[in-house]
Amino acid sequence: MATIRLAAVLLLLTLLAGGQEVSAPQIGRSRTSIPKLPVIDDKACPGKGQTVQDVELTQNYKVYSSWQEKRRQIGTLKAGEAVTVLDGVNVVRKPDKAVIKYVGPDEESLSLKVGDVAFGYGIEADADDVFWAKGTWFAQWDEGVGEKGHCGFTMGFGPGGCTIDIVEYGKRDWWVKAKSSSGLTGWVLAARVNGDKHWFANFYPLCHYGED
Repeated sequence: MATIRLAAVLLLLTLLAGGQEVSAPQIGRSRTSIPKLPVIDDKACPGKGQTVQDVELTQNYKVYSSWQEKRRQIGTLKAGEAVTVLDGVNVVRKPDKAVIKYVGPDEESLSLKVGDVAFGYGIEADADDVFWAKGTWFAQWDEGVGEKGHCGFTMGFGPGGCTIDIVEYGKRDWWVKAKSSSGLTGWVLAARVNGDKHWFANFYPLCHYGED
């Protein structure tokens, strides 16, 4: 059953992006203020401390010195190359807007109810989407997240189906740190969401590589 699941508390990141104070997801923590933007999540795919080898590129990519604003291009990766992915980060400048559609009996501690508005901050390496609502950070299995009224489960929204529905997309970038066989190492833009405009490249399966 797709249910909202609490996970381990993540440490708050501060003083990133040239000294600007930022927020980071703190899954399981409650009584928090609405996150300051941008929200920086260093648990993005492939996961902190995880590496994925032999990721074959299907297109050319520009390689940058950093994912932060003050970055410079340091090289190019070519289609057909295989790289090792070393790290990932989500940079959320505007969260998705979502609506709670179902709250199971084991989620009553979240103090959420059907119809509550939640804000989404992208997907992490465990294939969970990160949300904040009413002061609480929580995670939802990606397959249990509907989008604009559409749920991938035949039972739709409710028990055994989708528990939350994204009704408005925000603005975020997903960056990965990659290393080529020649040793070139840097940051690559792996995905971008800007409202209804979505761009995903061949790194998306990294968010599901650990699944059966």
